[in-house]
Amino acid sequence: MGLFDRPLEEVRSFIEKRESKRSWIARPKHDNWPSGGNRNVVLGSDVGLELGNPKMLSVSFSMWTEDVGSIEDSRITLIGPGMAESMGKSLPFGKVVIVGGRGFDEDNSYDRYREIDSIKYDIDLKGYMLRGVSQYRREWCRVSKDALKNGFSFDVLGTALIERFKQKDFVEAAEILFVTSTSDDVAELTAISEYVAMIVGAMNKMIEEMSLDCSSCEYLETCKDILELRKIRRKVVAEKKDQGVRQKA
Repeated sequence: MGLFDRPLEEVRSFIEKRESKRSWIARPKHDNWPSGGNRNVVLGSDVGLELGNPKMLSVSFSMWTEDVGSIEDSRITLIGPGMAESMGKSLPFGKVVIVGGRGFDEDNSYDRYREIDSIKYDIDLKGYMLRGVSQYRREWCRVSKDALKNGFSFDVLGTALIERFKQKDFVEAAEILFVTSTSDDVAELTAISEYVAMIVGAMNKMIEEMSLDCSSCEYLETCKDILELRKIRRKVVAEKKDQGVRQKA
């Protein structure tokens, strides 16, 4: 079982259950949106749209699969209203990134995850501001009035993100889900994200901590469920034992 097989299936089911709410933007084409020159501060008086304001629900997380064929490359799925029709509003916000590629093995899974998850900070689009990201898998974004008037959309944002993901040599395909429909929908995604967080937390603990005592580990049940996590643990244990032998020599 792949690291993220279970939450991937749950996200697919989430989308299918909302057939009446969704919009498809498959392999979108648009002119390149101008860069903000890393000066993308959208002040309160300039805000045309807020996504994931702290007073509303928000969730953002990333997953990968080596089953590249299961991904419809460059597809952007939107569940809920788009940006153009939401001028002046503050919406709940969900964002799920799914990438497909190679090299997601026990040697570098955690490093790969961090690379993918950090790409959100590399997006420089005029009039778009990543206002805040918390440790609780939330994102708070602002879009300026001028950007909305000039056609900024989830098409623009999603395409910029996908293009950035595919600059990584280990990424062969990527797709994105945006959710702006209701707080209940975002809450359901949040529940899925909690399992993703357990997987990432288990990887992090294996890499960062010296102790690998499974009996007292909060991620024990997660590791039991996922073969790939057990592979990572065996690899880390072997490496630490080898380091211990070299230090004694």
